[in-house]
Amino acid sequence: MYFDPTPANVTGMLVIALALVTIVFLMQKRYDSNLPLLFYFVSISFQSIADRQLNPYLMYSGLLLALTLRFEFMGKGVTKFVGFCTTTALIGIVWAMFSDIFFSA
Repeated sequence: MYFDPTPANVTGMLVIALALVTIVFLMQKRYDSNLPLLFYFVSISFQSIADRQLNPYLMYSGLLLALTLRFEFMGKGVTKFVGFCTTTALIGIVWAMFSDIFFSA
């Protein structure tokens, strides 16, 4: 495990920090926050600028789940399930970004 402090890696760590704050917000059941949507905007922008690609299925399914979470008319059980899936997608993105930063040669 080696960290090369290039500008892209440091910016990636900042994106990971934003993802962790977003996960904390979702764990506290603050589903009306725009923070998940802000994270996906920043993350997709970072990927296009830094030429780092994550799994697009993971990224865009997480974005779709974050957008679905903003609906007000879902039942309590559906909201919990979508919140769990959104949190799981964010954890997967954090894992993939960590492995890209620390375990790539």
